[in-house]
Amino acid sequence: MSPEQRGDAAERLLPIAAGLACIVRGEGGPREITHVLAQLDAWERDLMIVVLAGLVDPDRTVADVLGYLTWDEHERPIPAPTTDKTLRQIAVMPRLASPLVGWFKDELKAKARIRYHQLGEFQGDIARDLGVNERTVGRWVNQEAAA
Repeated sequence: MSPEQRGDAAERLLPIAAGLACIVRGEGGPREITHVLAQLDAWERDLMIVVLAGLVDPDRTVADVLGYLTWDEHERPIPAPTTDKTLRQIAVMPRLASPLVGWFKDELKAKARIRYHQLGEFQGDIARDLGVNERTVGRWVNQEAAA
């Protein structure tokens, strides 16, 4: 799917996401949420998560964002969140591998193979110098031997 098609789909889902936000904030319940989500296929549900996340300001405090919650799952009153932290401050961000990571790993493998096969160094010494486990070096040097 092209970026334009994804963008069009996100725009199409925006009113549905807005409705879902209203339902979650008290204008409906579990039945309505289930009904809305049942109308979407798996891809649209995944995209809905992104659209809904886009509706949230990460610089708002947790207390602001969750302040509407005045009950728990058993409909008992609960105290309002008291933290002054923002969503951005508590966010768990993915650690995506850089394309350079693969290149550096390939470089380490090449160094390990040269040092082991051509220079006759011990796997333990190579592992210590490269900052990896000795068994990792063993796999690297034996991969070339098997190839």
